[in-house]
Order: sequence, then structure tokens, then C-alpha cells
Amino acid sequence: MSAEKEIVNYWYNKKGLFTVNNIKTSSNRDCGILALKFDKDKVNEVLHVEVSCSITNNMSANRKAISEHAQKPKVFDISDTANLDKSVGKIIEDKFNSKDVQSAIGSYIRNFSLTGQNIRRVLVLGAVPKSRKSEIIEKFNEKNVQVIEFENIIYDVIEKLDTQYYKNDIIRTLQLTKYLLLSEPSKAAKLLVNDSFTSASRKEFLASILDSDEILKEFKKTNVERLAAIVKNVGLKPDELAKMLEHNILNKRTRRLFLNSLNEQEKIRKVVSKIIKKKKAEASLQKFF
Repeated sequence: MSAEKEIVNYWYNKKGLFTVNNIKTSSNRDCGILALKFDKDKVNEVLHVEVSCSITNNMSANRKAISEHAQKPKVFDISDTANLDKSVGKIIEDKFNSKDVQSAIGSYIRNFSLTGQNIRRVLVLGAVPKSRKSEIIEKFNEKNVQVIEFENIIYDVIEKLDTQYYKNDIIRTLQLTKYLLLSEPSKAAKLLVNDSFTSASRKEFLASILDSDEILKEFKKTNVERLAAIVKNVGLKPDELAKMLEHNILNKRTRRLFLNSLNEQEKIRKVVSKIIKKKKAEASLQKFF
């Protein structure tokens, strides 16, 4: 099994579903995962789960070559806006509706005496273009295929991993990543600022971090120099900085204290003195006229 399929299989097992893997068609093609949800001794839900996981936004449905004599994999591009409906239809036809796939799944269903059971179709997708994510998911839903994003599954798996030893190599790798890499702040930070993160991704990441009350509380422990560097690199204009201080930071009690402290700074005091002298000069000129 591929790593992504192994993770999806583990995720369904942890949710209490019995899974059947390595289902092959007559042409030795893999048919994904058959997940069965039991209620006591009866099966009350059957899921046919296909995994199409890519690490880029070029989402496609690939049929892997099984042997040296296998045909070239089919690729259905779903990034083409004009033919989204057609592309989604081809993916569903290839993964769920082809005669070979239905025959293979049907034979396993008969083994569980579930001939009349309704099968829910699920497609696990990797990277999906964010600008079209809702449109893509809606289009699959219209054709009775539930879409689950792989990033949600892998997050759920990693988040719930404890420190017990896992014999499964894939899950063990995720465990090591969680407890030995992501738990080390400096290493995690370096990963998050590398070239795989776009500028937009970094902004989204920082926005998500700053939405956490726990993180905001940690800023109390941040030194003045670091906070100054943050404010400086934000690129606030003077009037924006003034409004932020006025409306979001200072209150009635702290405004006077802030102004007094500001006036004690030598450079600021010189600027204020010049402004006051200029205003006095302008006022004298008006009185003269």
C-alpha cells in the first residue's frame, strides 16, 4: 500500500470501521479501500474509498501502472475551469463506475452477504487549488461522491498519536515526526519558512497562529527588540500606527502615561519642540494680520 493509502486505512480503523485492502480487478488494478461500519453483528454502512493524493495543486486521477506491460496511466486534469464537470465525470467513471471496479467491489460485498447494501462513495484528495476548492467539492457532491481532504485526515491522525510504539512503519514515522521534530520549536520554524511555503501561505500561517489566545499571551514574554522588529517589518504607516495605538492598545488610563513616556524620549522631544515653535510662529503671524 502507498503511504497515503496506509494513513487513510489507519484513520478509518481508528474510527471503528473494518477495512479491506488490496482489492484487485481482473486486470490487476487496485480498487482502493472497502470500509465496513458494523452495528453489533450487522453492517449498517459500506464505503468504497479511493485515494488520489498529490502534493501539488495539479489534481488528477491517475491509474498506476502495475507491471512493465501495463498501459500508460490515465490522467484527468481537473484544473481546467471550462471542463470541470467533464473532468469530474471522468474521474468518477474511472474510479467508481467502471465495470472492472464494480465487479471487484461487488464480489467482496457478496462475501459479506451485502448484495443489496447501498455503497457510499468517498474520494480522498491531496492538494486541491484553494481558489476552486469549494467548486470542486460541490461538483463531486452533485454526483454522489463525498470528498475528504487528505490534509484533514493526516492532521487528525498526527494530532491523536500518543507515545506508544507503533509497528506500522508509516504511522511510526508520523509519530517520530510529531514528537521529535515538530516538538522542537527552532526546527519546526525552519520548516515553515522554507521554499515550499509561499508568501501567501506564510501570511495564512501567521494569521492562524495569532488567532490563538495562548500564542498572544506568549507575546508578554517577548522582549522589546523583537516586538520592535515585528512592528517595523509590518510596514505600518505613521497614521496607521497612531490609530492602532489609539483604538486597539491604549486606554484612558494609559494614554497619558504613554504621552509622558514618549515626551521623555530625546529625539521625540526635539521633534515636538519644533512643532510647538512652528505653531507659535504661525499664531503670531495671524495675530499680526
